Amino acid sequence: MPSWDRRLSAAGVRDRALRADYTTAARVFARRILAHYAAVRLLVAPELHPHVVAAYAFLARTDDLADQGPLDERLPRWHAWSEQVTAGLESGHADDPVLRAFLHTATARRLPHHWVHTYLKATTEELHFAGHATEADFQRYVDNLALPALMLIEDLQYEGGGDEEFRARCRSFAEGLQRLDFLTDLTEDLGEGRLYLPQEDLDRSGVTRADLEGGQDTAAVRELVALSCRRTRKSLTDSRALVDSTVPGFRPLQRALLDLAEHQLSRVETTGTAVTRRTVGYGVRVPLAVLFRERRRLRDGGRS
Repeated sequence: MPSWDRRLSAAGVRDRALRADYTTAARVFARRILAHYAAVRLLVAPELHPHVVAAYAFLARTDDLADQGPLDERLPRWHAWSEQVTAGLESGHADDPVLRAFLHTATARRLPHHWVHTYLKATTEELHFAGHATEADFQRYVDNLALPALMLIEDLQYEGGGDEEFRARCRSFAEGLQRLDFLTDLTEDLGEGRLYLPQEDLDRSGVTRADLEGGQDTAAVRELVALSCRRTRKSLTDSRALVDSTVPGFRPLQRALLDLAEHQLSRVETTGTAVTRRTVGYGVRVPLAVLFRERRRLRDGGRS
């Protein structure tokens, strides 16, 4: 397996200071989402690996700045970061090493800037999130926040970004991942005063927010969870075609991410209404099996 230094060289990152920025980004990514960092390290081609790391680190840094602490502390911090990112996209310069690495990646891979601008705007609105009234509101959330965030990673496969078919397949994946996130983090979100499931779904099922906050195991709550799972399963199934649009150097990671999302959804389906009382993770055995399977495929037959 190529060393980090060799991967930086393969990605065209040769300046010493810039290599240090990417190394900082790798540490931020590893501290924030170690499992994803390991998957990227094991499964992404060397010439793409540092760029994917930079994008994940940028998303992690942005999410932390927008999410952590009381709102009155987050707002000025967030606006300062958003302005720094916007200015950096114009100038190519920044004070933050994670942002410098991401800006270099955006330039090197000719990442469409509109994904960044849309993501920043939607994250600003997310700071004042009051819930989704309807399914249409959720779909706008996917278009404005979930999809742009995913495309900051997915579009790195193609210099200048992928085509419309690729984007449509990514959109299905973004929707599936977002629906899944709403289910797996339902307990945590409720504890922080947030509910992302559309209110019209609660009304249709005869469920109140108090039912969810109280961890009620009723027929109505079971139907609401089942409805959310069915929609999630459809989106993830539709996004399977994304593998066919993925470049060989990213395909092992793509397959792993799809498999792990479907595995986590299966755990949610098994958990049922208890998702209102505890978060649902991946477990250990299946994620390791997926990573080892993809590593074996790399050793045995390349990246197909």
